[in-house]
Amino acid sequence: MRRALGILFSTLVATLALAGFAIPASAEVGDRVTRMAIDYTVTADGVLQVTETIDYHFIGTDRHGIYRDLVIREPFADDKSKDQRYDVSNIKVSSPTAPDSFETSTIEKNGRRDRVLRIKIGSSSETVPGRDATYTISYEVRGALRHFEDHGELFWDATGSAWDATLDRVDVSVTVPQGVQRVSCFVGPAGSTDSCESKSIRAGTAVFGQEVDIVRGEQLTIVAAIKAGAVRNDTPIVVDPPGLLERFRLSVPMVLVAGLVSVGLIVATRLHTKRGGRDRRYAGMPPGTVPLDGLAVQTEKDRLAEEQLPVAFSPPRISAAEGGLLVDAKADTAEIAATLIDLAVRGAIRIENSDDERTAVLVDADVATAPHERALLRGLFPGHQAGAVARLERPAVGDHSMVRAAESTVDALREQVEERKWYVRMPRRSRVVPSSGDWGTALGCLVFLAVLTCLVGLIIWIVKFGAPSWLGPAVVVAVPVLLLINLAIDWFRKRREGRRTATGRAITDQVIGFRKYLATAEADQLRFENGEDIFSKYLPWAIVFDLAGHWQKLCHQLVDAGRLTSDPTWYTGPSYYTSPWTAANVTTTVTTTFSPPPSPSTGGGLSSGFSSSSSSSSSGGGGGGGGGGSW
Repeated sequence: MRRALGILFSTLVATLALAGFAIPASAEVGDRVTRMAIDYTVTADGVLQVTETIDYHFIGTDRHGIYRDLVIREPFADDKSKDQRYDVSNIKVSSPTAPDSFETSTIEKNGRRDRVLRIKIGSSSETVPGRDATYTISYEVRGALRHFEDHGELFWDATGSAWDATLDRVDVSVTVPQGVQRVSCFVGPAGSTDSCESKSIRAGTAVFGQEVDIVRGEQLTIVAAIKAGAVRNDTPIVVDPPGLLERFRLSVPMVLVAGLVSVGLIVATRLHTKRGGRDRRYAGMPPGTVPLDGLAVQTEKDRLAEEQLPVAFSPPRISAAEGGLLVDAKADTAEIAATLIDLAVRGAIRIENSDDERTAVLVDADVATAPHERALLRGLFPGHQAGAVARLERPAVGDHSMVRAAESTVDALREQVEERKWYVRMPRRSRVVPSSGDWGTALGCLVFLAVLTCLVGLIIWIVKFGAPSWLGPAVVVAVPVLLLINLAIDWFRKRREGRRTATGRAITDQVIGFRKYLATAEADQLRFENGEDIFSKYLPWAIVFDLAGHWQKLCHQLVDAGRLTSDPTWYTGPSYYTSPWTAANVTTTVTTTFSPPPSPSTGGGLSSGFSSSSSSSSSGGGGGGGGGGSW
């Protein structure tokens, strides 16, 4: 279905979008690279550090410099439905004989799936003195390595095949932690299995050499094996292909038309917002108040703006997770993170933090009384044994236990909120961990872009051929249709958010009032008793309000003033207020913990440069690549 949407959108914009590489600056016929020396160093953290020394001979005397192209994105060799990305950074250029200022640009084609980073060296106001110049280019690459069970691997198209100049000689060295284990190399056009002229390992460093000319369309590909475990982060960076909006850029006319259409959509939405989908509220009562039991009070539609709600100096007597579901009509990892910390504060668990991992240790499961709290503990500690440890990290491949724990926690939270009758209509359940495959959003974007593209095409038609006879009736029909579509989308959105009862609205007012307090109070304005750990008490609320970083900074001031203890009792590890794992990172950690496990197919490169049975074991079969020339 995703592919079908892509085809439909491609059809709509085919006459409006232009795809392809920018026209490159080309070298003069006869340019040569007399020597290209490349030094690769793989760090223990999996970063490929590159230094290229290029001795360039210009056939003419009017050239400004050279350019070097580096592949930074391409379809993933082992799964064409994915893309592989190479993150290039820390680019430096120097030359003792020519202007060495440089600028970078990105060249794209194939729906933006193929991308090349161009390093253009030289100055348009200067030419290279003489016909020979030496350039040194250094940069770092993340995502260059491949991972296998018995070894890691640098399988790299060193020179690239898109040079406009002939490469007379190429020398490559590769240094890796614990020394290179074995080597291989290929030279020639893509798919060639011809070996390069020399390859060896000297004192743990791989050395490759080629002195027979490498012409355009040919390249040198090197393979160096790394001892298993010697390098971290040795898996490729595999990402989804560019989405529809990214692949087909909107032009300026499209944006202008979208703005005009949006005005009409906003008007229609405002009208709908004024008339329907509002919460109920107790008539004649102050915001945040609930009538006494047995007292009948009429209700009315809620017409108060958030600015009209008073500040509350304490939260309502409900859990922070319930407050989060009330205030934004959804339950996700923020509510789970708040519940986790709330259980820690109350003594059910203890959070332990070290340099390389975060864990939750079960202390007393009986502290958890609410259904969603018990569901979370069951997911983290199935045996409910005191002292059990749960790692707060990305689950292993195939381990869906944390996803199920998150889903059951949210289900229990929603059930208890529904039982309290805080909603006339419960909000639609959303994914705990947001997914890129939201069909409602995708369909809405598709309809919007389809209409927008048709309008732009119509404008172009009018400019070129004049207004057709059917234009007037079409516009008369199109405007009501657009407004109707917008109203339908807004209606579905309101349905998705649910509608609160008068009691639910009153409690939500209290939650919003307390959020104002946490967001605006200064450290010397906080109200708490001597000896009270106000930081821990309100941290779960700060998490659901997305104010955890602000709240920690505020309480840190109280710690520095000696009014709060330096570390909360539920936490062990480096000083909490100076640890990298701050309150603002709690939700990120929980999101990672309860995310779906990684797919086995994206764990690393599957095509090895040492596999004789693989068609990729050839020139051009590795990562990287690119080319170069002069301008």
